[in-house]
Amino acid sequence: MKKFYISILTLIIISCNSSGSSNITSLIENGDLEELVKRKKEYVDTMNNMQVELNEINDGISFLDENEKLTLVSNYEIKEKVFNSYMEAQANLKTRKNILILPEFQGTLEQIFVNEGQNVKKGKLLAEINDSGLKEQLEQLTIQANFAKENFERTERLWENNIGSEIQFLKSKTDFESSQKMVEQMKDRLAKTKIYAPFDGEVDEIISNQGSNLIPGVSQILRLVNLDKIYAEASVSEKYISFIEEGTEAIVQVPLLGKEIKSQIIQTGNFINPSNRTFRVEVPVENIDNKIKQNLDAKIKINIYSKKDAVVIPLRIVREDASGRNFVYVMNQDVKEGVYITAKTFISLGNKNNTDVEVTEGLKIGDMLVLEGASIVEDSQRVKLIN
Repeated sequence: MKKFYISILTLIIISCNSSGSSNITSLIENGDLEELVKRKKEYVDTMNNMQVELNEINDGISFLDENEKLTLVSNYEIKEKVFNSYMEAQANLKTRKNILILPEFQGTLEQIFVNEGQNVKKGKLLAEINDSGLKEQLEQLTIQANFAKENFERTERLWENNIGSEIQFLKSKTDFESSQKMVEQMKDRLAKTKIYAPFDGEVDEIISNQGSNLIPGVSQILRLVNLDKIYAEASVSEKYISFIEEGTEAIVQVPLLGKEIKSQIIQTGNFINPSNRTFRVEVPVENIDNKIKQNLDAKIKINIYSKKDAVVIPLRIVREDASGRNFVYVMNQDVKEGVYITAKTFISLGNKNNTDVEVTEGLKIGDMLVLEGASIVEDSQRVKLIN
């Protein structure tokens, strides 16, 4: 039936063209512009009236035709939701408890009391260096100090009874104090021959072997690491400085481990690097299973915008016309069940993330949009919703 009416319209146009072509030619030859304009208006009005009727006929056919072929689309219903926008930065994972144990005393490494991979507590004896006779020297100094103490105490009693000279009293006092300091200094030197764990951690690597000759501050004995507290550090562009502060929500992603840890900014740098215009941020990372390692690559997603009652749509359904205006297709219910009519709707966009974008103008909560199929539909097109 649709084809029948189109044929009628075509025949009328052809008939008008054939019957009036000679008259139109004569009007042109006579230069009768007024009559030509009048004829044009009549033809246009006739065609417009028939087009309106044709559209009504098409709608009727579509409503009655159970086998009507329509473009299938899926829908997206706008619901009130919280919208967050994040910026991303490459990060490095680190711990402040990762040290190389170096000796403070020169000598031979006599014994190592731990193994690689062993967990140790703070204060655990890790290694011992040969004291090269310091113990014997300490014993001798202790004996001398005890003698000096007894001599001072005796001289002090005599001096209190006005017996002896002041010179003798002061000399005995000086000898006693000097011997005490020598004993303390020797104890301090001897203490440096034993190396203790400065914090709880794991012996990651034993570097020096038993019998190695150690040089203070140079020779590396072992590495001690504690990964309970990990920090993600990143350099962030200065343009985000007004959005980021201590307590700002952040997400740390560790791609190699497939981990995503929610956290927050605990420190922001006060120095802008002049070479790349960035500042430093630091985020703590909970290392529950101890799989996160020092210097592992990571990404930090920092929340720079949040709104509770935002109108949010998928970024992939937004289209752009030749003039650069953004639009989507809103689905309006047709009289026929399961069928909708598309309406091209221009919108204004706000903040966005990787998948969604906030709409500031043009849409409202409850609007239904074309999702799958948005790239193939047109304005005022009848479409069928996929169940």
